[in-house]
This record gives sequence, C-alpha cells and structure tokens, in this order.
Amino acid sequence: MKFFLFSKISFEIPDPIALIECYCYQNDFYAKYDLLKDKKIEDVNKIGARIKKEVLLVCKIITERTKSVNIFKYNLEQFLSMEKKDRNEQIKELNEFVIQELLKIKGIGFSTTTKILHTLYPKIIPMIDNPIQKKYREVINNGWTEKRADVIFIDFYNNLKMGSNLKNLNYIFKEVSKNNIKHLSKIRIFDILWWSYLKAEKLGEDKGINWNTIK
Repeated sequence: MKFFLFSKISFEIPDPIALIECYCYQNDFYAKYDLLKDKKIEDVNKIGARIKKEVLLVCKIITERTKSVNIFKYNLEQFLSMEKKDRNEQIKELNEFVIQELLKIKGIGFSTTTKILHTLYPKIIPMIDNPIQKKYREVINNGWTEKRADVIFIDFYNNLKMGSNLKNLNYIFKEVSKNNIKHLSKIRIFDILWWSYLKAEKLGEDKGINWNTIK
C-alpha cells in the first residue's frame, strides 16, 4: 500500500496489517496505553510523555476549560468532509485556545501537547512527534515554529485526504478490528505507519539497510 506524508513524501508498506500487529505485540505502548478504552489525561504518561503530577494538573485545567472547541465534536471522516475553509478555521481555533495555552506551561512542548490531546480525543487529534516535525521542517516548511501549530495541523489533515490515504486507513482499520485489535483509531494507525516509515528511513540512511517491509 502506498501512503503520503504531507502530500510530498510517499512511502510503501507491502503488508501494513502485519506491521500494525508487530507494533502491537512488540511495543509496550499498545498493552499499557492503546488498550485502554476510556483514557484520562494522566494516561498520556503511559506513552512516554513523562509529565509531572503538578504539571498534569495545570494541563487538565486547560483541557477541561476548552472542551467546547469545535474540532472535538467530530470524528475523522466528519472533519475531513468539511469545506477546507471551515476545517482550517477550526484548526486555528484549536491552536489559539488549546495548543498555545498548553505550550505556555513550563516543560510542555508541542510533541507533548499533541500527545495530551490525542489521549483525550484519539479519533480526531494526531500525535505529531519530534521525528515528523523534523521531516516537516526539512521537506515542507523550514521556517515552521510551534507558534504556528495550525499550519502543520492543516497540512496533516489535507494530507489525509490525498490519494488513497483515507481509503487505505479505512481498510486497515476494518482488518485489524476483525483480529480483535482494539482501540486503535485511524489516526493512531496512521501514527504507527508514518513513525515506522521515518524510523526505517533513518536507519536505512545511517546504516545502509535495505528494508523489504517499508520502502
């Protein structure tokens, strides 16, 4: 299957179902984090956030106060089906009223912010970890900063509509669900796929490895 990342980067995974399964049984994050049905903000530490208790309390106050932000009302398909202008306005709202407020907290960076929001809203908010931020700066926008979080989110969602991305994610979601792999949203599945691709790419460049599973 062919996937696109920020519309300019393409990668192929011959057997994405096997890759997802491999991730789930080899990575402790699945058993400790993904398998939780109803996650609380504290569960973000189970995926490596390492946020102190007192800092988490401040984060919780902000996320509780901003529950009415429009984007949180939708699932992925509903959000992607919106007119581009309306979707972008909701992303800007998310950035202004939630992301930038969380970033004001000492010790909370953009990657951690997206992990918090994904924990609370896994069907719509992606985790945008450091490797994908680095790739975004290198290939798409070398002047990007955390203050323009809306820009990377806009490009992320536009990318999901590109080519066969959403069609492939819908297929993978159905197949892993048949195997009783629970609580992986389509957003989370894409997170595992692009993370695996970027990790494979870096190891390939550093060590000269030619992978058969990710190209």
